[in-house]
Amino acid sequence: MDLRRFEFDGRMDERDGQQFVSGRALFGDGWTRIHRVETHGFASMPVKGAKGLLLAPHPDLGFVLGLENPGMRPAGMPGGGTALYDAGGNIIRMVMGDGIRIDIAGASMTLTKGGVTLTISAGGVEITGGFLKVNGVRVDDTHVHGGVVPGSGNTGTPA
Repeated sequence: MDLRRFEFDGRMDERDGQQFVSGRALFGDGWTRIHRVETHGFASMPVKGAKGLLLAPHPDLGFVLGLENPGMRPAGMPGGGTALYDAGGNIIRMVMGDGIRIDIAGASMTLTKGGVTLTISAGGVEITGGFLKVNGVRVDDTHVHGGVVPGSGNTGTPA
């Protein structure tokens, strides 16, 4: 049995719900159409240059485990944390105690035990624990846009 580091060259075949990849192993040995083993409930398409483990029980039979591009992998994950990410920089992080954070091109959403925080940095909108903030100002039942606030004497009629 042979175990080697494998580098994906970008060629991929998908057939009958399975992936078959090509690339090079240690010392430049070329491998084509090697079955890539993935976990149930998870599907991904690795990028060229992704690294994995080639398991070859026989010279004519091999399997690739993994395939991850080290330059795209989220850094700083604590023990027990999990991240789902793509080649475009979108990341879903699940970190014990901190909740779930979704990062999409500069905007983020965090789900925690205590509520939801939605931050869209480009528009200055923030929702925290059920309250809406626009450009840092909390919007609640005292903030009026031509409407009526009960008990305020405001009739909603323009002056």
